[in-house]
Amino acid sequence: MHSPLPGVTAQASGHRFNSTKQYNMKKKNIFNILAGLLMLSVVSCQSKLEDLYLDPDGFTNPDIQGFYTNTQQQLGIFRYSYGEMFHNFNTLNPILGSGGFQNDGAPSSFSWVHDPYSDAYSKLRSIAAMQQVYNGLSEQDKNDYEIFMWTAGAIKEYIFHQLTDVCGDVPYFKAMQGAELNFFPPFDKQSEIYPAMLANLKEISTNLKGYTLNGSFIQQQFTRNDVYFNGNITKWRVFINSLRMRLALRLTNVMPELAKSTIQEVLADDEYAKDRATSITLVDRRPDQAMELLIFRSLSERLTLRLFVPANMLNLMRKTGFADDPRIPVIFQPDKDGNYTAMPTEAPDVAAIASQITTTNLAATFPSFYNRTTFERNFGMPYQIITSSEIHLLKAEAKLRWADLTITAADEYRAAIKESIDIYYEINALNPDNQYNGFIPASKAVKPPDATINTFLDQKVAEFNAAAAGEKLGLIYDQRYIHYNMLKPYELWADTRRLMKELGPRVRKSPSNVRMMERTVYPTSEELNNPVNFQAVKASNNYTTPVWWTGR
Repeated sequence: MHSPLPGVTAQASGHRFNSTKQYNMKKKNIFNILAGLLMLSVVSCQSKLEDLYLDPDGFTNPDIQGFYTNTQQQLGIFRYSYGEMFHNFNTLNPILGSGGFQNDGAPSSFSWVHDPYSDAYSKLRSIAAMQQVYNGLSEQDKNDYEIFMWTAGAIKEYIFHQLTDVCGDVPYFKAMQGAELNFFPPFDKQSEIYPAMLANLKEISTNLKGYTLNGSFIQQQFTRNDVYFNGNITKWRVFINSLRMRLALRLTNVMPELAKSTIQEVLADDEYAKDRATSITLVDRRPDQAMELLIFRSLSERLTLRLFVPANMLNLMRKTGFADDPRIPVIFQPDKDGNYTAMPTEAPDVAAIASQITTTNLAATFPSFYNRTTFERNFGMPYQIITSSEIHLLKAEAKLRWADLTITAADEYRAAIKESIDIYYEINALNPDNQYNGFIPASKAVKPPDATINTFLDQKVAEFNAAAAGEKLGLIYDQRYIHYNMLKPYELWADTRRLMKELGPRVRKSPSNVRMMERTVYPTSEELNNPVNFQAVKASNNYTTPVWWTGR
């Protein structure tokens, strides 16, 4: 079989499904349970599952374009979904110190209502469907559809990197083989998954280099069906190469040679998120549905309980001897007294202000909230998939680890902060709404003059240059903490876990009673339905065993 997804056999692109009764199901029952799976096989006369169970007249003809667009329209890949973020704020904010959580005097317990494991495989179904349809095409049509398959392959790796970062070992190489009647895939080691992901992304990037769409009807549909980037091949390469750099830095403690070589390859290619213009962001096309389905509803529902200004973040942005961080007015909003006041992290400090805490009037709270105009009510807010600020900080860290790289760490550090300032002011200015309940004029901030920003940047660079190597890594982490804030919990969580090996408490911003959650657990269905293969991961099926790339 022909497969355009690098490193993955055609069979491996089938649907992943777990059940205890697959082999003895009658046709009616298998249809009910595997309806989504059967759709994947309707145009492939080679499918074993189709031969056994599918009535080929039961469906209209699916096509690659439809599955491709369906993939991109799923919540939770690039767009922050309501359900996932609602639970993330409760789970990850206290661990990362990115919300106003306080020490309540008792050691924290672990729980995570959201199931990223099942969710990830659900998102992969449309990509599996594309592969099933693709397998049955003529060679000419396969050539025309390759751009769909390559870019879908990049999305696949993006989903898998999020999954393995959260869970560790997961089914990867033989996942999604339901169409071949392989319902019980083995769990692959993260140490094997990461090199494979990087190799696949490199191959896709190489395939796309210099690629231009031809005049065929199929290829002309790509621009319309590519919801993310409107058929812009350069933007796809920027996304893929930037993702390669992100993944490479995960390996600093375990595969430094692969990490370095990947960084070098991307730098030589010179196509990645270098500045604000090339940052990879996405604006949702249905703002009328944004409050109900996307992050905004979760912000609204968690705001008065979880999204006070975190003390450790504000302390970094208001250091003694430094000008105030220009991002303060666009990441946060003032309290009832017009001040930027944080929720303390430790119980005695919280007790000292307990009588003043109020959220009954959203226009006059104490302490301060995250900026509601920037985040909660900003339905046109671009989702920060991979920004230049992230890449600049990554490059600055890379230079500290590999001195022979042609990078100046201080320049990258400065650029990261400047472009973070730029994007948050841009986001804040996008929101035209000043009529929502609890609006305060101070939440619409005016960007300071360049001279003011440059003074701040000069101070930050001087601090960075004066720091020892280990503290430089800590300062880079601090900027990730501020830039990601509560919007990018997965990336901040990954960097926190990875850098704990070298920096320990330096990267912990949580209240002192909050324990580090190292991973999430697998759904109980995995042990019930796939018991033999599950034995390989059973010992690590807890919240406290570090994932492989932490090096701990």
